[in-house]
Amino acid sequence: MQTTEHFENHLPYILSTPDHIDPKKNYDLIILLHGYGASMHDLEGLAPAINSEDYIYLFINAPIELNIGYGQTGYAWVPVGDSSEIEKTSEMINSTIKDYLDKCELQISKRYIGGFSQGGMMTIHVGLSSKINFSGAIVLSSRMYPKHEIKFTVNHPDNTKIFMVHGTQDSVLPVEDGRNTKNHLIQLGFDLEYHEYNMAHEITLEVIEDLKNWLIHSCKSS
Repeated sequence: MQTTEHFENHLPYILSTPDHIDPKKNYDLIILLHGYGASMHDLEGLAPAINSEDYIYLFINAPIELNIGYGQTGYAWVPVGDSSEIEKTSEMINSTIKDYLDKCELQISKRYIGGFSQGGMMTIHVGLSSKINFSGAIVLSSRMYPKHEIKFTVNHPDNTKIFMVHGTQDSVLPVEDGRNTKNHLIQLGFDLEYHEYNMAHEITLEVIEDLKNWLIHSCKSS
């Protein structure tokens, strides 16, 4: 895939596109948000693993810089234990996506937003609340923020599908967090596909295979 880094008006991001672009073809867009302490490079390897021909990928970098030790820098979407900055972060994420869509010369059919860990929290609270229409949300090893409800605009339970996974051995975000979030989203009326795996806080090949199948099914049924 062709990969380029962008440092422009809002948040930095990596853009991954198929090697051979067909200007007459409709592509789906997948936006992925990394976890706490990582960066936009963290999930970049998922693009060719999911599908290198039919999707465009946007990997956005979180705004808060962190010293993660050994001279390394990581990033966070909001401070740990403080969801008060979600609205501010939401504006930056949405502005970054909108800027890309405004200048994109390719034909975009469906849009998906997703994330791992804290990126999954942003997917739930920012993606589902966005005024940008998403066909689906991908929530990997994550949960909702306690006492922070989703404010729906255009992405409602009847038009937005959710793919959600969690590891039963997750010591960072216990599987109970995932189950509680799943149950809450189902109660809200979302068409949600949920999987549990014998894994820790990670993304395995089995997760990717199930995600690929969900994307194919989601495209056919919407």
